[in-house]
This record gives sequence, C-alpha cells and structure tokens, in this order.
Amino acid sequence: MKALVYNLSQKRLFMKEKEKPVCGDRDVLIAVKAVGICGGDLHYFKGDFDPPPGVQEEFTIGHEFAGVIEEVGKDADPAWKVGDRVVTDNTAGACGKCPACAKGHYVLCKYRKILGLGEDGGFTSYVVEPGKILELNPDSMFRIPENMSFAAATVLEPAANSYRAVIQEGKVKPGETVVIYGPGPIGLMCTQIAAIAGAAKIILVGRAHNKELRGQIGMKYGATNWVENDAGYNVKSRILEIAGDEGVDCVIDAAGDPSVLLEAIDIVRNEGRIVRAGFSNKPVDAGINAISLKSVRIFGHMGYDTECWKNCIRLAEAGKLDLDTIVTHQLPLDQWEEGFKKSIDGTAGKVVLIP
Repeated sequence: MKALVYNLSQKRLFMKEKEKPVCGDRDVLIAVKAVGICGGDLHYFKGDFDPPPGVQEEFTIGHEFAGVIEEVGKDADPAWKVGDRVVTDNTAGACGKCPACAKGHYVLCKYRKILGLGEDGGFTSYVVEPGKILELNPDSMFRIPENMSFAAATVLEPAANSYRAVIQEGKVKPGETVVIYGPGPIGLMCTQIAAIAGAAKIILVGRAHNKELRGQIGMKYGATNWVENDAGYNVKSRILEIAGDEGVDCVIDAAGDPSVLLEAIDIVRNEGRIVRAGFSNKPVDAGINAISLKSVRIFGHMGYDTECWKNCIRLAEAGKLDLDTIVTHQLPLDQWEEGFKKSIDGTAGKVVLIP
C-alpha cells in the first residue's frame, strides 16, 4: 500500500510502499476512506517539525482520518464490528495512571502516543487502532452517522477541538461578543461553534488574502464581522468599535503569534476569557501586567475529550453542525503535494485526501 511518510533525519515527506499492517488479537484494523490535512501536518511539509521524545525515525503521518473497520482481533471488544464506519481521536496509547488519565483526559497524558505523530497514521490505506487504548478508553474511537460522508467525518477532529475551546474553556454564552483570530480550519470551526452557542457578535480576524475564500466560509458559519489584520489596519480600534460598550467577552486565538495574545489581552473586557488554541515558538516580549489588572482568564488549549467528540457528532447528525462547507478540496492521496500547498497558501478551506 502507498503511504505518506516523514523521515526525521531527512526532515522531509515522501510517498513509499509499505506492507499492510497486521491486526493484533486485541486490535481493530481500519480501511481508511478519507484523511484531512491538519495545520500540524504542514510542519512536516515545511521540514520544521520539532519531534517529542521517543518518536520513531520514520512514520506514516495523518491523524484526521475516517474509514471502515475491516478486521477485528479475536480478543478485541466484540462491540466493534466489521463494516462499522468509524473515526478516531488519534490516540495510540496512554499510561492510564497520570493525573490527566485519572480524569479521563487521555489526550493530555504525559506519555500519550499519537497516530500520525510517531505512530503510523492515516495518510495510507490501512491503520491499526491499538487494542490497548480501546481497552483503556473505548471512546478513543467513535461510530459515525450514516448521513455523514467520510470527508466530513475527518473534520470532526478540528470540530471537537473547537467545541472544547469555545464551549468548555471559553464558556461562551448566548448574547456574548467573541473575537476569533485566524481563519484556518480551527478558527472557522470555532466561528461555527460560537454561532451555535448563541454569540451575538462574532468577529473573525484574518489576513487580506484569506478574505475571499476563508472569510466567506466564516461568514456562512456565523461570523458577523470580518476584520483585516494587515499593515495599515488598526485591528484593535476596529474590534472595539464593533464590540461597543459591553466589550469583548471571549477571544479565541487560533493564530498563535505572541502579538495576537498581547492584542487579545488589550481588547478583552475585565474578567474576560482568552483561549489560546494556536501555536508559535516566538517569545512574548512585552509586559503582561494587564492580565492581573483586568483579572483576565487565559486558557492553554490542547485537544479534546469525550464530551466534545460526542456532542459534535450529535450536532452534525442533527444537521446543526456543518462539516461539509469547509471541505473545499478532495484529492487523491498521490496529489498530496498540491493539497499541502493549497493548505499553506490559503487557497483551500480544508483539504481531504482519498487513499
């Protein structure tokens, strides 16, 4: 089978032939039907991936995948059946003992293993869902509704991410004003979740070149305003003008640059909330006393839990969460380079590859 792999020493992505993986006695073998390109995957393409300790030298990438169960190990949970349409939370392993695991937050396990990051993932034809993680956390894999396409199902991962950021951490309430920086897939899904939550004003901030495509998706998903974040634009002034006297209740930073965090601290109201969902290795080089003076709550965001996964699946099945509009491109797996380039230059919403 063909697989898109990353080599740590060479710092590059390339296609190669690999053997079909063997389904162990406790495992489940998934035939991959669709896999999305995540913002995290772009670091492999750029060659600037910073691996955590213990990552193997070469592995198949791809953690936003959906497919059909092709084989169930003889000692696996009999609840899983051949033919089940499934999506996983890409957890390949967790210790089960640390404080995070004790709370059921396996995604935050210090020793977590991840499909598509060190463990072979979904940019290929078959993936093994390890029995050990299914025994520890049966909700590391979910059945998907019959009315949901496989391409749409790949968006459940960023949707669950966004649900946790907006609802569980941002605690957005009906009538509030929310600002979302970054119209990438996470930012766009946060926009839709904020709209579902009943936010009265949803201000989406992005670069001029993203307005035509991603800005329009954001408006369809419920953004009430688009604010351009390019040289010559006073973003802070424009946001505060739109927000009015009540101010900004919650800021979702789906961009990650330290300048965004500093601006978020400036614009959020006293006792407001900031959720940092984006990433950057740049240092924060300015004073942050305003965090204390304004009693601002800042949440570091990572991943999802069972609650947000299940609620997103229910919302999508009920037709209240749109997972289709954001998928602007579906390409064969061997056209992966085109898909990655479109993801980087912003000429795509979400790119899904089909093995």
